[in-house]
Order: sequence, then C-alpha cells, then structure tokens
Amino acid sequence: MKQKRNLVLLLAVLTISVLLSACYAGSNNSTPPAEQQHEPGYPLTITDFLEREITIEKAPERIVSLAPSTTEILFALGAGEKVVGVTDYDDYPEEVKKLPKVGGFKGPNMEAIAAQNPDIVFASSLSGKSSMEALENLGIPVVVLEAKGIQEIYKSIEILGRITGTAAEGEKLFNEMKSKLDTIKEKVSGLSKPKVFYIVDLNGNYTAGKGTFIDELINLAGGLNVAGEAEGWVQYSVEKIVEQNPDIIITAPHAGDINSIKTATGYKETEAVKNDRVFVVSDDNIISRASYRIVQGLEEIAKYLHPEAF
Repeated sequence: MKQKRNLVLLLAVLTISVLLSACYAGSNNSTPPAEQQHEPGYPLTITDFLEREITIEKAPERIVSLAPSTTEILFALGAGEKVVGVTDYDDYPEEVKKLPKVGGFKGPNMEAIAAQNPDIVFASSLSGKSSMEALENLGIPVVVLEAKGIQEIYKSIEILGRITGTAAEGEKLFNEMKSKLDTIKEKVSGLSKPKVFYIVDLNGNYTAGKGTFIDELINLAGGLNVAGEAEGWVQYSVEKIVEQNPDIIITAPHAGDINSIKTATGYKETEAVKNDRVFVVSDDNIISRASYRIVQGLEEIAKYLHPEAF
C-alpha cells in the first residue's frame, strides 16, 4: 500500500515538472527579443508613379518633400511634423514657410537635402533623374508622385498614408474629397454647359487644354472648356478667342487683372465681358496643384459657372 502511494506521488511530481517546463519554454519562445522584431507594417513595399517597386525598411521620421502638393497632403495627414525640407515654392500650410529649403527653380539642392539626413524623399519628375539616383545610391528611398488628375491625387494620398502610418487619416481625407466632389457634380448635373476660357497668362493668351487639372475642373463644374481640343498648356490666338466667344472667362491673380482682360483686343467682344462674367480664382494653387485642395478650386469654378445651383 505504501509503495502504491509513493508511486502516485512520484507520477504527480513528474507531471507537474513537465507542465512547468512546457510553460517556461512557451514563455521564452512566444515573443522574440526586441532587436529581432520588425516595426508593424515594415518593411513596406510600394509602387510609385514611375511603376518602380520601392521597399521602405522603417517608418520615416525625417521627410524631404520636393513638391508643394506632396507637402500639403503630408500636413493634412498629420505627418507635417516629420517634414524637414521643402522647396522654395512651398507656401501652404503657413508653417512650411519656416522649414529648410532644399530646392528651387534650378532643381533640388543635393547638399541641402543630405544635410537634413532624410529617411525618405518624395519627388516628382521635375526633381531630375540623376539627382534622385544619387540619393538612392546613398541609401535614401526616393518615391516619385506625379498625379495628373483627381483620381491620381487619391492614389498619392493612399501611398503617403501607407508610408507615414497615417492610412486612417488618408481614408478620411479621401472620403471628404469625394463627398464634396459628388455634391458639386450633383448640383450641376443636368444644367446647361457654358463655354469657358481659362487665361493662364494674358501676355500671349496662354490657356489650359486637355490633360490639365483646369480642363478637368471645368468639365466637372458643368462647363465646356473651349480649349479642350488642345493638349496641355497652349497659346491661343485672339482670332480663335473671338471665334469661340466664351460665355465665361476665368483667370488667376498672377495672370492679369479683370480690367485688363475686359479691355484687351478680342476679349472685349466676347459674351463673357459683355455680361460681366470674368472671374479671378482666390488662389491659382487650388486649381493647379495635385493636392486635396483641388476640390476647393472645383467649388469656386462651379459657383462661377452655375451660381444658381449654390
């Protein structure tokens, strides 16, 4: 009887020892050492606007932006505090004016970029291929964003949100843009389409044709761009302006004042001038930059074209 009791005790001790060993082993193996863990979501591989696959090893803490539109989106996503370098042309939001300038009319300043010790550089086709390759050779990821339409602005927001860990903010920004755009489209739906001429520069009669943001905005706002048959930024003859006879003329603050337009040869004969329908947008950046503010520009244009709908 005593031997049987001893055997039971021995088996109990062995069982407890095995269980304790298993628990100890599990506690050591379930979580790897901190130095072996990857940051959530990284490494991250994305495809930029040049169809290049780029791998980002860690969440960027120091960002250089070589396009004002990209800078605007970064700040809207809440990643502005990580931006350490921008171009001379960056002016929105207000706080970017205090940031170090790393590029301008002559292109990116490589020394100024390197001095900021960036984790990533967001560039455009204007940044220069050789300069961007030089940065990549230094081990700095370069992502090219080149939106040419509203749908591609959505793509820029999605890419920037993923890279900076602000995907939720990006989705919110996208939804706000789409909601405003859909509301404007609904308001102008079914209304007559006035003929619109946009003046990029009164000196030379430059305008915006197909493939520009301005052309897309005029169409979405319920208008007909009289230069829509031309590609990109083009020069329009005075004779053609008279022939097209636009109902509405729109321009930007830098392109020329309303009085100059109203008295200019060719323009003064148009229905737009005769009916006092010449308008100047509040800021040309809201209709030319590939930023979320493009819907603000759309709303302004829609109100010029169809004030009765607003």
